[in-house]
Amino acid sequence: METTRELIYDMVRKLVLTDTRYHDGVTAMVIATQLKMQRTNVSAALNALVREHKLVKTKTRPVQFLLATSGSQEPFTGLIGSLNSLQHAIKLAKAAVLYPSGPLNIHIAANDGAGSTAFVHEIRDFARQQGMLTAADSTTVVNCRNYADDIHQLDSQLFGEHGEFANSLWWQCQGGIVVIDHYDYLDGPQRAQLMTVMETVATFKQPPLIILVSGVEQQVLGTQQLIMKIELPDFKRRPWSERWALIRHFLTIEAQQSKRTIRVELDVARALMLANYDQNLKTLKATITMACAQAYVRFITDTDREVRVYFADLSPVVQQALTQERDYQKELAAVLETADLSFETNTTSNLNLGSLKVGRQQAESNTSADQSLSVIDQDVGKQLESNTHNLAQIVAPIIIEIVRDWQPDCERLLGRPLTESVFNGLCLHINGIYRQMPMTKSASLTTAAQLQSQYAVEYEAAVKLTQVLATKLNLSIPTAEVSLLVTFLVAQSPVTRQHPVVLYVMHGMGTASALMRTTNTLSMINNTYAYDVDLAADSVMVMKALKHKISEIDGGAGVIIIYDMGAIKWMLTTIQGELSTKIRMLQIPVTLVGLDAARKSARATDIDDVYHLVKVDLQQLNAKKMTKDELIITLCHTGEGGAAQLKDYIDKYSRLQMRVKALAIGHRDELVATVLRLQQVYQIHAFVGTFDPQLFGIPFISMATVFEHSHQQLDQVLMFRPEAGHWDTYNQIYQYFKTQFEYAEVAKLQRVLPPLMDDLTTLYQLTEDQQIGLFVHLGSMIERILAGKTETTTPPTRKLITQYSDDYQQLRRCLRPIEQTFKLIVNDEMIGTLLVILSQLR
Repeated sequence: METTRELIYDMVRKLVLTDTRYHDGVTAMVIATQLKMQRTNVSAALNALVREHKLVKTKTRPVQFLLATSGSQEPFTGLIGSLNSLQHAIKLAKAAVLYPSGPLNIHIAANDGAGSTAFVHEIRDFARQQGMLTAADSTTVVNCRNYADDIHQLDSQLFGEHGEFANSLWWQCQGGIVVIDHYDYLDGPQRAQLMTVMETVATFKQPPLIILVSGVEQQVLGTQQLIMKIELPDFKRRPWSERWALIRHFLTIEAQQSKRTIRVELDVARALMLANYDQNLKTLKATITMACAQAYVRFITDTDREVRVYFADLSPVVQQALTQERDYQKELAAVLETADLSFETNTTSNLNLGSLKVGRQQAESNTSADQSLSVIDQDVGKQLESNTHNLAQIVAPIIIEIVRDWQPDCERLLGRPLTESVFNGLCLHINGIYRQMPMTKSASLTTAAQLQSQYAVEYEAAVKLTQVLATKLNLSIPTAEVSLLVTFLVAQSPVTRQHPVVLYVMHGMGTASALMRTTNTLSMINNTYAYDVDLAADSVMVMKALKHKISEIDGGAGVIIIYDMGAIKWMLTTIQGELSTKIRMLQIPVTLVGLDAARKSARATDIDDVYHLVKVDLQQLNAKKMTKDELIITLCHTGEGGAAQLKDYIDKYSRLQMRVKALAIGHRDELVATVLRLQQVYQIHAFVGTFDPQLFGIPFISMATVFEHSHQQLDQVLMFRPEAGHWDTYNQIYQYFKTQFEYAEVAKLQRVLPPLMDDLTTLYQLTEDQQIGLFVHLGSMIERILAGKTETTTPPTRKLITQYSDDYQQLRRCLRPIEQTFKLIVNDEMIGTLLVILSQLR
């Protein structure tokens, strides 16, 4: 069984190696909080580990603990740039430590964020490795910047209380290292006194190694003692390969901490390498963290997808740096042409020496990748043990033991590891059966047979688990219940979610490309591509290139192509017949309209005549669509029987005089083809049925919604109107939304706002006038969120949410369909506004 001291040592190692907040050390309070132990007991164990030379501690206040230097890696070799930009600095540092008559004091000249802290750590490790340090507590750091407002306290730290040198830190640090950080903050008299102290300290039998850290421009006052000056370069003075290595390092940290794969666009990498950072690596790290945070918000609910960082996620200052790209094309290409822009959660990164350490690429390090992986695996193992301990609070320990013993055999059968969530879910489910707790409805025997046939391996693993449960717990699980265990194993199977992409195909060089750049910048999704049709190019060559482009960008879900005019439609139709790619075409004849206007303008002198003629032509282009009859399509899962009955119900009770067509779901491709054919003749008003096929943005009305209302209210349901609303009023509101809204799709609003209004009307007994006002407010709220016009939560809003906590939770539940449909988050400030409105209506 692991002792308390081993548990504490493992926690120190985990935090120092994997959390950049603790690369300078971890306090006893942090460890006590993490392990839920008393701080006094933790402090005693940490000091015992220092005596065992497993940890070292600083003389800062509060005291911080670090891992003792491991013999698996030579000091300095893990620094990015150790064989290039830092090579000379490392030679000077080693020469200072190994000077024959005793170590020379060192002056590190480096601007903020250039890596001085990490470099000092390496000097300390090198000095310890060479046997130059004899003090148990080897390193004392005085950060002068912390005393900028209290010069007298700084005097006490440096020179002892009341100037009593014998009681100062210098006597206590013999045989160790004293770091005077931010030397720039010392005033003239303090610097002079420090030089005197350094001369006095040099007479000690075991004088400490003194390291002064300041900005590059700062000069150290003269002294009789030799001081080795070492300059560290700013980020912009680093070679291009080192800049990219540092960026990779920080992105790897973000991937590890978020536990998500992160991918950056090429323009993001270029901009990060070109930008100026006022505090070097500190600002670089903060920039990357903020960009990843911006990106993470978009993917927070889609845990299966990698987090993509787009150019728009960068701050405007960093984006502006890309204007220098033309001046450094060769340098950027040399580094990024074959660079991996994906950063995975299982990438190891040696973090104990701060932001200069090599991350995933260990070209400059002697550290074994296997050793690094071993450290991380051990840390993960400890975390899993901790989670299992928490699980044992609510699940019988014997069940956890049974599932854990069965797990290796299950993973061998499945050919993949069980995730922690699946492990916990199985334990909880079996615990419910064991304690005879109320369970969800068991699967039918038919469903069990289907699962056994479709997921034979998973079913075999589940049966083995039930056999062990029967033997060890005398717990008999029916065959139908086994299928529920199978669903846990099936649920964790890898699922790839493919999404369609958009392609602009336009005549003229740069037309489609400009639209692509604008779309990607505004949407921040980067799923839009472009193909510019050269007006002088041969049509056969154009079709060949276009076919290649479509094949290249299709991820499996199809391509939506927006084109302008000419023979493009014929080309796309031909390509669609030759490729398996799903292609959907939208003609937006901007160029054609422009040509028509230009030609008419050249022949006429009256602007109103030209305007009228062009408008008539444009109306004729849309006439076919405008004169189409509206069609409702009813759908069901099992043949056309249910759909046909639903069609009969609508035909019988609806007074909208819309045509209704009943279709079976069948294969999705067959449904798509049928709907496409129907769209050539009809304007599809809505799907009505058992599930939403999500085709072409056509609104969906569930069968449950139809039958939740009386047949007198059927037309209100079919027209997406709230139950108590005025038809004409809501028609006008939707028309207003169409003319005013740029981001919110009215078809989606018609789908989500009516049921939301029904819920709010029931909860708050709204009058018709109140419903209309709230209806407009909700639509406008969605538009503002999608436009990025959100406000941070204010203290009055937090107070309001606390006051109306039950209403707040109800609104959260009611608004969830809106968030899911529009892929947005309604923040607390906006919910607070709704609370104000609704509280006034009561």
